[in-house]
Amino acid sequence: MSKNKKLPEIVTAKGIAVYPKLNEPDTKYNKEGVYEVKLTFESADDPAVQAMVKRIEQERDTFFDAKVAELKGEGKGAAAKQLKKADILKPELDKETGDETGRVYIKAKMSASGTREDGTKWTQKPNYFSASGKQLKNPPRIGGGSVLKLGVALKPYVIESSKEVGVTLRLKAVQIISLVSGGSRSFESYGFQAEDGDEIDDAEFDANTSDDDAAGGSAADEDDDL
Repeated sequence: MSKNKKLPEIVTAKGIAVYPKLNEPDTKYNKEGVYEVKLTFESADDPAVQAMVKRIEQERDTFFDAKVAELKGEGKGAAAKQLKKADILKPELDKETGDETGRVYIKAKMSASGTREDGTKWTQKPNYFSASGKQLKNPPRIGGGSVLKLGVALKPYVIESSKEVGVTLRLKAVQIISLVSGGSRSFESYGFQAEDGDEIDDAEFDANTSDDDAAGGSAADEDDDL
């Protein structure tokens, strides 16, 4: 495979972001910085997810077949037989129990900076777009629970130690379908479901109304019961 060959690009299915590092690169384990996100999907059976996986698998399988042919051509048939295909989707595990939640995920990442062979430095960041397609030069903070689509390039790989053949998703762009920022969480992320009941709107702030009044009583009222 040519080193300079343009990688194929796809748009992922719509998913929910977990621990996104999309506004600033994460430098905890890589001083040059990495933009990254785990994108979760409610079910591997979703047609959009299945279509995405099928396209990624095509790249994996083509690379796998080429690698097998290469090894056999070099007289390394035994090594060719050791190759195995990595799953595209990974099962999400519950943090506390370690059990599978039923959801699945992919990961995408982009190196934030580096050094060229001639010693010059380079930097990059993803392109950001709104749900309607407007490009965002200064995007809002993208928090966990945000609903996103990702533009990614597909880069096949083989891990020599494990003989595993897979595909890395190189992050290119982010489409923000539904935004969660500032540490807030969505209605669905808590496990709530819509119910019949009173339709409540945010109350207008009244400086003359205390928290106790809003709660329907005061500290003095509670003391009377003692």
